[in-house]
Amino acid sequence: MSELGSKAQIEQLIASKPSHGQELKLNKKNMKLTNIPLLIMLFVILCLGITILYSVSSPIGYAEEQDSLFYVKKQIRFTLIGLALALFFNFVDVTKILFRKYMLVCVLSGGLALALAVATLLFGQTYNGARRWFVIAGFQFQPSELIKVLVVVSFAAYRQFIVNLRKSGKLRKEPGKKHLIRDSMLDFVVPVMGAIVIDVLILAEPHGSCALIIASVVFICALASGIHWRSWVIGIAIMLGFAVAVGAPTYMLMPAEKVAKIEEKVLSNFSHIFKRLEIFNQDEENKEESTLTEDDTRQIDSAHYALGSGGMWGVGMGMSRSKFNYISEAQNDYIFSVYVEETGFVGGMFLIILYMVILGMCMAVIWHTKGVYYRVVASGCTSIIFIEAFMNIAVELQIIPSTGVTLPFISYGGSAQIFLLAAFGLILGCSRYGTSEEEVPVTTGVPAETDDHTTEHKENEQWNIDLL
Repeated sequence: MSELGSKAQIEQLIASKPSHGQELKLNKKNMKLTNIPLLIMLFVILCLGITILYSVSSPIGYAEEQDSLFYVKKQIRFTLIGLALALFFNFVDVTKILFRKYMLVCVLSGGLALALAVATLLFGQTYNGARRWFVIAGFQFQPSELIKVLVVVSFAAYRQFIVNLRKSGKLRKEPGKKHLIRDSMLDFVVPVMGAIVIDVLILAEPHGSCALIIASVVFICALASGIHWRSWVIGIAIMLGFAVAVGAPTYMLMPAEKVAKIEEKVLSNFSHIFKRLEIFNQDEENKEESTLTEDDTRQIDSAHYALGSGGMWGVGMGMSRSKFNYISEAQNDYIFSVYVEETGFVGGMFLIILYMVILGMCMAVIWHTKGVYYRVVASGCTSIIFIEAFMNIAVELQIIPSTGVTLPFISYGGSAQIFLLAAFGLILGCSRYGTSEEEVPVTTGVPAETDDHTTEHKENEQWNIDLL
């Protein structure tokens, strides 16, 4: 056989379409598997959480409901629902299977987050002066826990949509510097302003800790999405200019009675935050001058004593004294203090190291993602979980003021447990579907722009986007 004939046969073999059986075999070979180590770590921390919750909540459950397993049984039900969602997002890439278009995902998730925030503010149940809950069929549902995840998904889908437009050449470089303002508006102002609107509605409930978490998560998502630094600078300038141009005249023209009423409402809504700051800043020198009572500081003082009484090895599981009404609702915000009292410094460090190991594994998923959407979703969901873990532990170590944030996968809570597990499932899904090369997008015949903004997304050229 001549060299020319052999070469022609090879080219024909490469160009030929594989048979149905060959194609199926190739797909099975390239199909990504579940991130088993990360899934195992999830089950480890869930089992540890149920054990800790039983040890902490058994006397509380017996005193309130005459059932020492009351909180544990409810938490197991919440965990099973959350695990079902986590496994669903692990095995099903809903963006590709159900919606097929990133802008549709952005609108649906962002619209639902906005609708939940408005509905909670207007129709939510009030508890301890805050309107944060809905009661559905006897189940107390906190929409803000779902809103956190929806904001991440919406932000990720929007950024992927913009990257797709730029890669297809539909956002071309314009003469002069006009494209800089356009890029700043599309890349930074639009998604950040959308998140701010939702955040302000949550802050008005009031729910300051959730608003702070969402602001932090959106900041991390913006960093992960690869927005050019010029878009950050110009975008922030545009938003500040708009706030001053609209806010200053409105404040100056508003009647004094209206201004006083608004200030009174703000002070009333956030009085608990001011008190927490006062408790945090109180020390022995100004204790006599403080207006705080022993009842105001009892919770944080009892948590501090519980941490100290644990020593190196703790007093033993189930042997805590602080959980007997010294720390109110110890199964929620201050569960870490009771856990450390029972297991000591060693037990506390074990739990912190466990969180750090899981964080490292989630960071590895983020590092290996190939697309903007998957990278932002993995970054945002990871930040939700571990910002909350940091805030809870930092409060109990008296590093930051009290926030009312629960400890992920450990503290009792229905909405938090369900949607934190859903967020973890999205991370698992990103490790399964977001780390493989996607299909090359169909050529539109329009060359992609070649300005500095394209240089910013040079890495994205290898993340072949298939959805517009």
